[in-house]
Amino acid sequence: MSDLWSEDLSAQAQRGRELGSTLCTCEGYYHTLWGSLRIAGVNNTMKGEAAAFAELMAPFVQDVARVMIGGSADPGVLCGIGRIYAPRMPHFTVIDKCRAPLTLIDEFASAKGVACRTVHANLLDLDGSEQWDQIVLHYTADFMDEQQRALLFRNLAKSLTRGGTLICATMTGASPPPDQRAAMEAAYIGRSKTLLKDTPMAAFSRTPEFEHKLRAYATCRTIRRLTLPTAELLCDLAMDAGLRIVQTHQTARARRILLGMDVIDTSSIIVARRS
Repeated sequence: MSDLWSEDLSAQAQRGRELGSTLCTCEGYYHTLWGSLRIAGVNNTMKGEAAAFAELMAPFVQDVARVMIGGSADPGVLCGIGRIYAPRMPHFTVIDKCRAPLTLIDEFASAKGVACRTVHANLLDLDGSEQWDQIVLHYTADFMDEQQRALLFRNLAKSLTRGGTLICATMTGASPPPDQRAAMEAAYIGRSKTLLKDTPMAAFSRTPEFEHKLRAYATCRTIRRLTLPTAELLCDLAMDAGLRIVQTHQTARARRILLGMDVIDTSSIIVARRS
């Protein structure tokens, strides 16, 4: 069963680059570069939160569950949730507004024999016509502004069955001052190039194409970090949407020195339930 949810990160990085180059229209060449940055350990993935997710989801795992993953860069979140449910096999649905990751997930699911349906749609357009027992978001809300987040939570609440649960992980904490934006981008670019040197994507990382796309990626990443939500705001949005907060959890993701400051990335996970 563990092999069912194993990933070939090298193959996914190369295939993600190919699919992203033809299918991804997201800002910052997001899905073109995601696999390369993930294999280098630059980007935070679900791996660091797997234990927390398993503990928080355990009371709500059920047989024949309908599980929707809202937004996904690659098969990583699907595999993380699959391992939590194993040996049960939920009916998975992955929704994303970009075709690149959906195609990668389709290929993964087909090769593994996993029952997973992908839907090319915007989560902001959900109307409750289809409902799930569990909805999982892993940093999806980070890509939306505050007004969009409110609509997102309302739509997700409508899309949960009675008693259904929402598990939402989001990067939270104090946003860096805007005048540090250039320094943050340069630091991220430098760290990415260094870590990619010893990976199967090393040759790609030395190309002008990668240099151009990484700079755009770093810019978009930094802009998102200037408007991080707080855990309190996420809880308020969930409650305003009619959900009941069951549990919250915070995890320190990474610690580093930036411009003489001690910077700690924090991830917040909230579990909310529809009555």
